Amino acid sequence: MKKMPDSALGNRLEKGAHRMAQVKIVTDSAQDFEPNLLEGLGITVVPLNVHFGDVSFKDGYELRGKEFYEKLESSAHIARTSQPSPWDFEQVFARLTEDGSAVVAITLSSALSGTYQSAVMAAQALPDRQITVIDSKSASGMYGMMAILAQEMSDQGKSLDEIVAAVNRMRENAVTVFCVDTLDYLARNGRIGKAAHFLGTLLNMKPVLSLDKDGYVTAIERVRGKEKERVIPRMVEIAKERLAGEDQVHLCISHANAPAEAALLKKQAKDMFTVTRLFEAEIGAIIGTHTGPGTLALLAIPSRCIQL
Repeated sequence: MKKMPDSALGNRLEKGAHRMAQVKIVTDSAQDFEPNLLEGLGITVVPLNVHFGDVSFKDGYELRGKEFYEKLESSAHIARTSQPSPWDFEQVFARLTEDGSAVVAITLSSALSGTYQSAVMAAQALPDRQITVIDSKSASGMYGMMAILAQEMSDQGKSLDEIVAAVNRMRENAVTVFCVDTLDYLARNGRIGKAAHFLGTLLNMKPVLSLDKDGYVTAIERVRGKEKERVIPRMVEIAKERLAGEDQVHLCISHANAPAEAALLKKQAKDMFTVTRLFEAEIGAIIGTHTGPGTLALLAIPSRCIQL
């Protein structure tokens, strides 16, 4: 099922907003917006890979959504993921900069993947080109939002320095709050981070997690009860607390095959915040491999970080 962020993005797609820009935006597929949507906006997406045994799929292009979660739960093989190679990024960077354009690449947290390192190595292989690689220190729709907003700045003719500064402001002020149905996937794939002490203590509890300033998974608290209806109000409250008085936000609701719960989270978040922009994304194969089905995320960036 395809989801679009907000009506403005739909309008921009219809108007063909993918014109050549002086600053070109690159991201990777773990940001969880559909590649076709981002490419329509002018953003280049470099896919990560998900593996079931000896069979590999390009995230977002060859496997995503319900089909992925059915395979995740039914396959005899434990899903694995791998980052793009430096050569994958180098080909993209070379093509986008051959006309003299600059590139800003915004990647999945380096604490969760080697994708950032691959992009850095690719940029170093092209020393005569203007390429800035930014570790988003985030995951899923959070840095998908960053890429979209950066692209809109590029469409407005903003400079490389202005775009990089805005992305860095967004990164430093971003708030991620998410819950998972089980910690088994994070533990199995070694992404449990600073939430390991929650393992074995979740009887009739739902873990609420975050990403810290370095991009590692960290525990916030355990909410009594396994129903998401109990957890969702607390997720919104925690986001409000962490935003420390920032009422106007760019907001993304991400979910892993949990559309009804995502709709409830969206409603409660809209009641709590003044939402400048609202985005929605379905968590894809890369993040979903590590968090599992049922994951629900509230992702917020203070609106003051970027003026469009």
